[in-house]
Amino acid sequence: MVSLRAGERAGAALRTAHLLRIDSYMDIAILAMWTASPRVDAMLGMAEASLRGGSPGGKDDELIEKLRALVREGREYLAGGDFSVAMGRMRVAHDLLSLHIIRLSDE
Repeated sequence: MVSLRAGERAGAALRTAHLLRIDSYMDIAILAMWTASPRVDAMLGMAEASLRGGSPGGKDDELIEKLRALVREGREYLAGGDFSVAMGRMRVAHDLLSLHIIRLSDE
């Protein structure tokens, strides 16, 4: 959850830091999927939890909504045994996030 004060001063640096935190949870979840870790569901849960709430200042909320949907679908497909589709959802989410972070670096 982002504090109100953080939302008031939501510059590019704060937004980037917030998105990088989400990126790190997605990295861990994707690695857990690739290695068939017995803790993969917990790692996916951590990635989902990092997407709760809004973004600083609400400027990245549209992206967060897309990521939430993709990670949720990835987790559901993985639970259903469809690894390829699950990994596809996670990689698309991760790539969208990475591209957004790169765009923020220009601000």
